[in-house]
Amino acid sequence: MSESNKENGENPLDIDSNNFNSEMYLECLMKLATLKQVMDKEAEIVKQSQFLQSEMQTLVYENYNKFISATETVRKMRSDFQIMQEEMNKLSENINKITSFSSQISDSLKESGTNVNRLCSTRQLLDKLQFLFLLPSQLNKAISENRYADAVHDYAHAQRVLQKYGNQPSFQSIQSECSEIIFGLKKTLRDRLTDPDTSASELAESVGLLRQLQETDTSLQDIFLSCAESRLDQHLKGLSILVERTDILEWVEKCNNTLLADLGIVISCYHEIFQDKDNTNLPEFGEKVMSQVFQLFEEVVKRPENNGTEILIRGLDKFFRKLQAMSEIISSDTVSQKALDVVIQCVRHKASLQYQSIQSQFKDSLMRVRQTLASKGTESVDLRDILNSLQVYLLQKIQASLLDLKAFLQNNLSFGLKPWCAKAVADSCWTVISETLISLSDMVKKMACLKTSNNIPFELLLILAKLCLELQENGVTTLHNHLIKLLEEAAPGLTVDNKDTNSVMVHLSTAAQSALDSEVVYIGQTAAQMLRVSVLARDWLRAPEPRGPRAVCRRVVETLASADSAASQLFPTSVKPSSDSSRRTIWSRAPSSFSPINRIFSERIEVFSPAGADRGALSNGALKVALKALVECVRLRTFGKHGLQQLQVDVHFLQQRLSCMGNDERLLNALLEDALASAQLRCVDPQLMEPSIVDIICERG
Repeated sequence: MSESNKENGENPLDIDSNNFNSEMYLECLMKLATLKQVMDKEAEIVKQSQFLQSEMQTLVYENYNKFISATETVRKMRSDFQIMQEEMNKLSENINKITSFSSQISDSLKESGTNVNRLCSTRQLLDKLQFLFLLPSQLNKAISENRYADAVHDYAHAQRVLQKYGNQPSFQSIQSECSEIIFGLKKTLRDRLTDPDTSASELAESVGLLRQLQETDTSLQDIFLSCAESRLDQHLKGLSILVERTDILEWVEKCNNTLLADLGIVISCYHEIFQDKDNTNLPEFGEKVMSQVFQLFEEVVKRPENNGTEILIRGLDKFFRKLQAMSEIISSDTVSQKALDVVIQCVRHKASLQYQSIQSQFKDSLMRVRQTLASKGTESVDLRDILNSLQVYLLQKIQASLLDLKAFLQNNLSFGLKPWCAKAVADSCWTVISETLISLSDMVKKMACLKTSNNIPFELLLILAKLCLELQENGVTTLHNHLIKLLEEAAPGLTVDNKDTNSVMVHLSTAAQSALDSEVVYIGQTAAQMLRVSVLARDWLRAPEPRGPRAVCRRVVETLASADSAASQLFPTSVKPSSDSSRRTIWSRAPSSFSPINRIFSERIEVFSPAGADRGALSNGALKVALKALVECVRLRTFGKHGLQQLQVDVHFLQQRLSCMGNDERLLNALLEDALASAQLRCVDPQLMEPSIVDIICERG
């Protein structure tokens, strides 16, 4: 009881408590309440008293009724129990009578029961004997109706009786006949195994029946797998025909639903039938079949119709999912590893196609550039624009190929986020970059080697050389960073090894050097050939008085100027031209300055040294080749007075025109000085003209 209830129970003023004091309650009420409240309280108490009195009467009446009902129930139960007691006594007497009658019947039927049991056993024996006599006909009937399982069951059931009574002459014929029938049944089941039209369930049933007919598991395993192999060969032939007729999606769907599905059923039946925990033959069998499947898949992938990235990836994803399931069924690490190799090979195949496409398209672009240069010439074509367009085109093609290969790393693919797949994609992307740039380098080297025979414009060599140099400086690094960014977007957190960019840069640098050297040699040899022909074909001993520089000198200047103009568009200039006063000083020297002694102590000129990536270096390289040829040809001729003076005019003209192109004036003057000095030594009357007269003749010419 709570504290409040306890207080109410002990309060003498609480009308509902046990300690209620009426006098105190009235005294308190008279003191505190008004007359109206006292009257209301009186009325309330009278009403509650009447209600309680009514409730009390109701309860008394209800209890009285219950008491009367209970009395009647007891009286009725007393009479019912008497009737039940009488019935139970009668039942006991009847049971005793039945027991006595049952014992009497058992005693009278004991002998008859023994006879019945003997007759039943005899009946069972006769049924068995009848089954044995009818067994051959039943076996033949079951076999003819293709109920092989019933035939085997009947034979196995009869074997116990035949083994027990087979020595008796009456059963020997039955046993021999049944053996012949079962021998034929075994042959039928084996033929059924070798039939390629037999389904997998029928195959399993045949093997199970042969096991019941006491065939060894080892022989049955070999038969089962050889028969399964012949059935799978039919699927392989059908898939081989489909290689040339369908795309990769249809082929993979057909392969998954036919060959691989049947292979899974065969393996499941093998496990269910033989319970071979060691799986001695199964992995080898599965690997043999799957190797042929992989070979066909490689042929499908190489079909031109399947070169599209989307269709290739969808087909590869379906095939890889099935291969993962098959590798678990076959329990072969070889098949599991080959499944990974299939994905990697597809990535590499796609990369190879991308590389070949880039190479072919870039060659077409070069062919168009070559035709443009051949038709318009250097003066009307902006070589820098051609270079930029080629570079942008090549980089865009490579970046598009990388983005295409990135599709192999999609999240919804079964192999998309695998580390080994990401590594294969990274390696293939870098292969596209490196192989494309190395192929470009090799192509440039080849063009540089075949410059003369293929009639390649020298401007194209300059463009390719500059392209290789810019790719070496910025392109390789840009592509490498772009590749790393793509891989991070496709597979966040994946670590990809940095690729060796140095080897690619070395190839590009070597190719650029080859192209520059070839261009320099070509321009120099072109000018040298002009000078060589003009010197060797002229009779310098009987030459007339000079009237002006020869036409060949103008053509040489035009050739070298054209090459210099092309180089100026692509390469920077680092050599500053000399002043006009220095250009005229060498022709006022005394003849003694051209003596052989001075040439011995002069600086040695390396004619065929590597060309530098600079406008002045390229011009000087061609200049050395051309003027060195002039020097050597001059040494082979004999000059008269006017012939020497004509050469003096030609040399002065070349010195004036070539020095304006930014050539190294020391080199130019040294070669021209050597040519004129050699002519003086070969002249019968070495008399040079005054420099002022030479200037007038050159200006007039």
